[in-house]
Amino acid sequence: MRQASTEISANYKTLKSKYGYKGVDVRATYKHLPLQFFWTWVTGKALVSGNPKKPSDTLLSNLQFITQIVWSWSVIFLSVTVGALYSGGFWDSLGVSIIVIVLVTNRTRGLLHTFHYTIHGASIKSRRYAKLIGKYFLNIPIMHTPWTQYQKLHVVDHHKPDDLCTERDPDQLFMVAHGFHSNMGELEFWLKLVFSPFHPSRIIEHLVFRFTTNFVKAELSEIIPRTLFWLLFLAVALYFNILDVLALYYLFPLFIVTQYSSYLQHIIEHLWFPVDRDDVPPKVYNASLTWGRFLGRPFPRSIKPAGWQHYLNLTFWWIQVISIDIPIRLFSYMQDLPSHDFHHRSPGVNFWAIPYERANSENRESVWGPMTEAWSISESVLILRDHLVRGESDPFGIYEWSQNKNTQKKEHVM
Repeated sequence: MRQASTEISANYKTLKSKYGYKGVDVRATYKHLPLQFFWTWVTGKALVSGNPKKPSDTLLSNLQFITQIVWSWSVIFLSVTVGALYSGGFWDSLGVSIIVIVLVTNRTRGLLHTFHYTIHGASIKSRRYAKLIGKYFLNIPIMHTPWTQYQKLHVVDHHKPDDLCTERDPDQLFMVAHGFHSNMGELEFWLKLVFSPFHPSRIIEHLVFRFTTNFVKAELSEIIPRTLFWLLFLAVALYFNILDVLALYYLFPLFIVTQYSSYLQHIIEHLWFPVDRDDVPPKVYNASLTWGRFLGRPFPRSIKPAGWQHYLNLTFWWIQVISIDIPIRLFSYMQDLPSHDFHHRSPGVNFWAIPYERANSENRESVWGPMTEAWSISESVLILRDHLVRGESDPFGIYEWSQNKNTQKKEHVM
């Protein structure tokens, strides 16, 4: 499915919430900085670079695909090795341990998201080759949901327009399991937001789900290689006496830390428990259920002559980049996640290309309506709070935009 986008139009200008930077193109304020690829990674948003491509033109070559996978496993292997060599235990070398665990969490979830795009047909052209690589190098070693089951849970049950953010959507059922629902109380919302992922029941449920989907509910052709891999993994760990190292720096991030990493982005991935809007075109309605979730803030304006205030603002800006944006990008918002809204518009676009394709499709006429964006986790959380607690379910004014567009169309006909 391709995003239908034509010419740039003022009527399709990106919409922002009441908590956003109104009238400011935040990403454009980074435009003068060197190393733009770095700022695209940090913020999750690219600068406009041309016209949108066909999704098939964004696919990776086989070599690029393999390089992506080898890079991820190299980071994991080197991180675990560093943890083993330079750490006398978690508490003896807390800094090293945290960095290693964050990097392993980043790349194991990165493998998961690479698998996710692969199952959408958005990695390489050969589906047969993609499925083979996905099964043995992206799926089994991280004990993710097998191909056929994940295809139903995600591609069918989550991406199906009529099921997105409904009781049939497994991703919304995740929110239900964590205690979220419509018409929440203010205190209830904040308590669930902060404490629900730490509840022992949620942790146990997650572990049980992973083990049963891999070794009980999976097809026999999936169970056999999984069993062989994990038995070999255990045998090697015991033979070389490194089970404690692997447990701390691979299994702990893979099975426990990942839950919190995923939770942090999942809760604000969509406008959960939405209000049905029959007066809005279906594609515009579906697009309204998610938004661009970027990290950053406007670069401080130059003050001439540049006095202490400008340098203070610049210092504070850099502190936030280093202490907020980069850690969140590494720990929770890896790869394509800031552009998840565009993934629902065009799931065939590859994750390497998605920030650029989203930028090049922005402000253009589209059957999906204008794009929307938030520039911090806190902004997205407040959007969700307003929706679930205060009943403010049009945070970006999409429904108002649609109604105004319909009114203008009727007036034009008359």
